[in-house]
Amino acid sequence: MEKPRHPHDHFFRQSFGIPEVALDYLQNFLPPMLVSKLHFDAIERVEASFVSRKLRAHISDIIYRCPLKEKGMVYLTFLFEHKSKPEAYPHLQLLRYMLEAWERAIYEKKPLPMIVPIIVYHGKMRWDVQPVEAYFDDWDEALRPYLPAFDYLLTDLSSLNDEAILQLRARFLINVFLSLKHQGEKDYLRDRIRLLFYGLEEVEDKYPEKNYIQMLLVYMLCTTDFSDKDWENLVEETPSPVKQLAMSTYDLLIKKGKEQGIELGEEKKAREVVLALLGEFPEFSDARIAALAKVEEAFVRELRG
Repeated sequence: MEKPRHPHDHFFRQSFGIPEVALDYLQNFLPPMLVSKLHFDAIERVEASFVSRKLRAHISDIIYRCPLKEKGMVYLTFLFEHKSKPEAYPHLQLLRYMLEAWERAIYEKKPLPMIVPIIVYHGKMRWDVQPVEAYFDDWDEALRPYLPAFDYLLTDLSSLNDEAILQLRARFLINVFLSLKHQGEKDYLRDRIRLLFYGLEEVEDKYPEKNYIQMLLVYMLCTTDFSDKDWENLVEETPSPVKQLAMSTYDLLIKKGKEQGIELGEEKKAREVVLALLGEFPEFSDARIAALAKVEEAFVRELRG
């Protein structure tokens, strides 16, 4: 088992790529009027991406296609915000994204798809949703017809407390949200580790729950610095079905790396610096970012994707 190079993106793709997780999200967070019009029995994952090279450092997408009950089709796009702070101009970012989808449809001689953009954000700073007109200093209502008019659906995990997450009508989505919200919080994990495995306590070798548990463990290990003793103590507090899998996952991800002489802490710090630079300055060349972060240019190329 290899350690993911982009743990947040990897975990997002793994979890929201599961149709049951996406469906639980849609039924909990979409406006009721839209939910009533969607034919969820026919929803399907689209194995494609509308993220251009320019947007790749900012967002990742998972796309589902769902027919409306009466007529028409809609694309429900889950967009994972890479940056740890809110996007200043999300409508502009989303407009680039939607234009990429529509231009591709025109090139392929297909009807333009209706798109519902859904942003999942797990930064610690609160995301304040603003209308498009708030971007402009000299705003007058008479100018409204000349502005792009669309909304986006935001799930800001910093604004959701644990109790609200636990009350969702969902299964593994609860574990995903708790893990994203509290990633890297060693004290929280030590005190409330059982909560992260909520609903998975009675799992033994049952599939797919066993796979879900391993996904959570890998993400936890990739986003939090644990010593061997820290992890052993933490594992003692986990539900019994988790214990054995937790130790074997740790051996495969961490101990193997240490035996191979990989400086995981240093690599993690370098990765965070490079990703931050890519997020803030996507126009910078790989060589310039490598010089700023004091890493090899090949390392930057891998992270840029």
